[in-house]
Amino acid sequence: SLVYTKMALPVRSSVKGLSSFIQYFKVAKMLFSDGCEQNRRSAAVRVFSGIQPTGIPHLGNYLGALESWVSLQGQYDSVLYSIVDLHSITLPQDPAQLRNNILDMTASLIACGINPQKSILFQQSQVSEHAELCWVLGCLTSMPRLRHLPQWKMKSKQKTEGSVGLFTYPVLQAADILLYQ
Repeated sequence: SLVYTKMALPVRSSVKGLSSFIQYFKVAKMLFSDGCEQNRRSAAVRVFSGIQPTGIPHLGNYLGALESWVSLQGQYDSVLYSIVDLHSITLPQDPAQLRNNILDMTASLIACGINPQKSILFQQSQVSEHAELCWVLGCLTSMPRLRHLPQWKMKSKQKTEGSVGLFTYPVLQAADILLYQ
């Protein structure tokens, strides 16, 4: 528990210092919500989202995703969060550092409020169906279609060439989503 608290402390203290910034997002969320006061727990909705194991999350991660991840646990009965390590290996990774980043991200998510009693938290590569469905979808996806997707256009401009993993990144994203639909 002390380890989790130490890891989340910079995130929490930074958030306290930016309370007006956070308040702005809460007001914006209310302005753009559908206004319905229905009980969303009763709907048969499954929530799935993933985060790359980049180590300890920064304030942008917290405000951009993790804050809403924590609140979604109370709104829906089926909530799944994944540490998407297969996505992270589209660029070269030191295996030991990647393992440490996965552990750091897991501890940080729990410290930020992801509750394993209310949601499922898992490592993507430990569920073989992600890679298997990616392979099947990749066999059905044309190369010209993948060349036109924004992920490939942006990343391949930064380098002289990109990896096959980067090229098929959107296929893995689709597999992730379809597995839990």
